[in-house]
Amino acid sequence: MSWSSRRLVAAAAAALCGWAAALAAPRDFPVGSYGDDARYVVLAKALREQGRYRLLQVPGEPAETMFPPGYPAALALAWSPSASGTANLERSRWVNLVLVGPLAGALALAGATVFGLPAAAGAALGVAGVVAPIVMARWVLPLSEPLCLLLLVTGLVLLAGDGARRWAGVLAVVAAAYVRTVALAFLIGIWVVEWRRGHRRRVAWEAAVTAALLAPWVLWTLAHASDVPPALYGMYGSYRQWYGASLTADPYAVLCLVPARNLWLLLESLGNALTALPAVPAALAAVLGAVVIGAAWAGRRAAPAVLAGLCCYAVIVLMWPYPPLRFVGAVWPLILLAAAAGAARLGRRTAQGVTVLLLALALLGFARRTGLRNAGGTWDWRPFVATIRPLVPAGGVLASSNPALYYLTLGVRGVPNERMRSYRFYRMGFWATAWGLGDDLWAIVRRYHPAAVLVERRGVEGRYAVGSLMRQCPGLLVPLWSTPREEYLFAVRDGVPCSPVPVEH
Repeated sequence: MSWSSRRLVAAAAAALCGWAAALAAPRDFPVGSYGDDARYVVLAKALREQGRYRLLQVPGEPAETMFPPGYPAALALAWSPSASGTANLERSRWVNLVLVGPLAGALALAGATVFGLPAAAGAALGVAGVVAPIVMARWVLPLSEPLCLLLLVTGLVLLAGDGARRWAGVLAVVAAAYVRTVALAFLIGIWVVEWRRGHRRRVAWEAAVTAALLAPWVLWTLAHASDVPPALYGMYGSYRQWYGASLTADPYAVLCLVPARNLWLLLESLGNALTALPAVPAALAAVLGAVVIGAAWAGRRAAPAVLAGLCCYAVIVLMWPYPPLRFVGAVWPLILLAAAAGAARLGRRTAQGVTVLLLALALLGFARRTGLRNAGGTWDWRPFVATIRPLVPAGGVLASSNPALYYLTLGVRGVPNERMRSYRFYRMGFWATAWGLGDDLWAIVRRYHPAAVLVERRGVEGRYAVGSLMRQCPGLLVPLWSTPREEYLFAVRDGVPCSPVPVEH
């Protein structure tokens, strides 16, 4: 068997193992409670049924300018106009389950062609990459990371060639950027390496074509920049608008505290991703994370362009005012391949041992259902929705932490009961502060006049904002329903004077 044939066989074996993992993964929980998953499904509905890219769940149906249209377009293929919103949530789950196999196969090819690993090692690491809990958490739900990573890895494999193959690689990475914009970091890293090698004309042409291909999305976000008011930034509106608002509100936190804190959180996230264990001491996780970075850096000669892309990606993660865990999960399989390439420099036996260890850790986490715990979106909302259905005013606007879910299940328009203020986490030190307070919720209530405000059990989202607003504006929110599990539904009274104290820091 030739070397090329061994690569293809290894990739096919990895793909079959990926599909086996997808079928073996538990599906005993509904889709929709994560938040982003339900929102992607609503966007798929808008594309499939109306041919528009709009937030149907929000009053006025503003244009979507935060999530690029690539992944909703993929989900639109699974959307059935004749099925209910609840049924379509379940149908959407299968898109990522189908993608897991090709993703494992593409990673196996990347391991052999890009990182120079033996075909069998590339296949083993491809499987380890997709079943790792931090990655599994993104494909058991309809989230965009698997499709983005599949397109990105395909692009990296093609970019290792020349001519038409290289241009196909550029197109694949651009397609990945239409799923998750941050994928462009890898093209930038590749261009830096190519520029240093003297291939400047090639870089100029590829950059020009990339800019032209991304121009429609950029123009769309600019044309619809005023669709969403500042009160909804962070939950809706473009990332540019949200980052700009965060920077204006607290420049010291965004520019100084965020990168310093994110460096530690990045190391901790890498270590936790490696061990796949639920409770690793933070200091030990950070040390293990540093080991992962060191191993990946040691293998930079095997794939300098990919390492440059990972470095550019890391810079964005460090500067972004949000904890890095999800960003790490989005590229963890590539980090594994880079670390394995670094271990290969220590000898064949060491590389084999590292490969076996990484696969064993990933399979252990898979067997322990750690990925489901990491998903954070496996709350069974079905009994909850059935209970509140008769209590939610028909035709009224509902403020909640998951407007898309209640649009699909209850048929009501909705707005957030919070505002993403994650830069506050870096100043205050605890995550509850990231969801805004009474002044943030009042700006939403004043603009959209919701008939009711819902507080779910699923997390802290909205809970502190609602409590703050109730303390500062007595009589505005009237209790309608509650449970001992701290779930609440409030009616909103019109005409109640309210002037919450604005809080920035």
